[in-house]
Amino acid sequence: MDISLNCKHCNNLFNVPYKQRNKKFCNQTCYLEYSKSNKTLGRKKDENIRETRNCVECGNEFVVKKKLSNKLCSDECRVKWASKPENKKNRIENSKKAIFEKYGVTSLLSLEHFQKKMKDSFKSKHGVDNPMDKEEFNEKQKNTIRKIHLEKLLPKLKNGNITLLDDYKKNKIDNTSLSYQFKCDVCNNIFSSTLLGVGRIPICRKCNPINKNSSLEIKIKDFLNTNNIKHIDGDKKILKGKEIDIFLPDYNIGFEIDGCYYHSEINGGKDQKYHLNKTILSEQKNIKLIHIFEDEIIHKNDIVLSRISNLLQLNKKIYARKCSIKILDKKISKTFLNENHIQGDCVDNFRCGLFFDDILVSVMTFSKKRKVLGNKNSSDNHYELVRYCNKLNTNVIGGFSKLLKYFIKTQNPSKVETYADIRWSGFNHKETVYHKNGFTFLHTTKPNYWYLNFSSNNQRMHRYNFRKDILVKEGFDKNKTESQIMFERGYDRIWDCGSMKFELKLK
Repeated sequence: MDISLNCKHCNNLFNVPYKQRNKKFCNQTCYLEYSKSNKTLGRKKDENIRETRNCVECGNEFVVKKKLSNKLCSDECRVKWASKPENKKNRIENSKKAIFEKYGVTSLLSLEHFQKKMKDSFKSKHGVDNPMDKEEFNEKQKNTIRKIHLEKLLPKLKNGNITLLDDYKKNKIDNTSLSYQFKCDVCNNIFSSTLLGVGRIPICRKCNPINKNSSLEIKIKDFLNTNNIKHIDGDKKILKGKEIDIFLPDYNIGFEIDGCYYHSEINGGKDQKYHLNKTILSEQKNIKLIHIFEDEIIHKNDIVLSRISNLLQLNKKIYARKCSIKILDKKISKTFLNENHIQGDCVDNFRCGLFFDDILVSVMTFSKKRKVLGNKNSSDNHYELVRYCNKLNTNVIGGFSKLLKYFIKTQNPSKVETYADIRWSGFNHKETVYHKNGFTFLHTTKPNYWYLNFSSNNQRMHRYNFRKDILVKEGFDKNKTESQIMFERGYDRIWDCGSMKFELKLK
């Protein structure tokens, strides 16, 4: 069922599916123009604000980041400064001075007189010193809020095929109930709904029944149920209001099923740090939170389930000492990675694999340089470990170590770098296979993003395919950023949690 909405920028009507009823802009151009006019996109910090000052407590020089009135460099100095008696007295005097200037009084005596006069005025009008203490006054304010909500809602009801049955102007404004009766014009269902937000269209649950288990979540839950893994659905207590889609209490592992539309930047409202912050919050509760994107479950569900199975130690075990090593050609490596690795094939220079009973069960690939990661320094013996994975539902114990040693012995590298996806591995670098094999943890990278085009499909597209130099060659404005060009073309973005970078120095 489609509904019509007014664009927040151009005020033109546009049609969207009912599930996108909270959409505010008719296209990406309006979103960008509205963002520019409200200074919410691409704004630059005023250079004058970033000035340096000397701390009044310790005397050290520091950069003022937010307010020009800052005089202290840190919270520690702020506590020390505020604890001194002379500074306490100054703060009280300054607060009095501010009140004097605000209300136009010149002394403490006149201020007390003013406060008494104000209380007397409230008492004569409302019967109490503070009108907020009176129940009737609070109810009057609530009714005013209800009226504002309804006045913004009424023009949208017709477009949403919903009719308000109550005569709100006569009956409901003075009624203490927040519930109103509505009728669905599609199925003629009469239902009650509260005013939960300004202008929010009430939902007919006969036409749109609640489904707490999305089709994506059901695939994961069916796997857990098949293997008798205890799990809790939609827990909001652990993260104090933030929901964990699927939580395994026996393993302290949580799964977030991130739909591409609702977890995107523009349509879903999930910014660069949304997934990262939720992962950090889970780590603080000693929970490993794994984010699985919608297209991974749809197109690579077998690989997703295999990785989950490996986390739960359910995969078949094979020992690397019983396997033989061979150098692989590109065709064999490509087929294996596309069938068994969540990211698929890659650009590489060296490929090796483990065979068990003449069956390829593990692959490791290396590359000398990748422009996508911004490597500027080239070296003939400086490599990056690009891919490592095992055959589906198989755990090759010691496989990583055996393949890495074989590569070092045959290629004699001076240094090997690699990255671990925080979305799957979490933040504990000591639990990774890299740490266990002598790699040194360097740092975490910023969250990465993919582009989405919902008019064609919900599958993520790597940003490397949309670099600015390519876009400029295609005729787009070189004065605009990559993201501005892509947004104007109708694309959206979705962010991950970043990566952990590791390094193994050999010379």
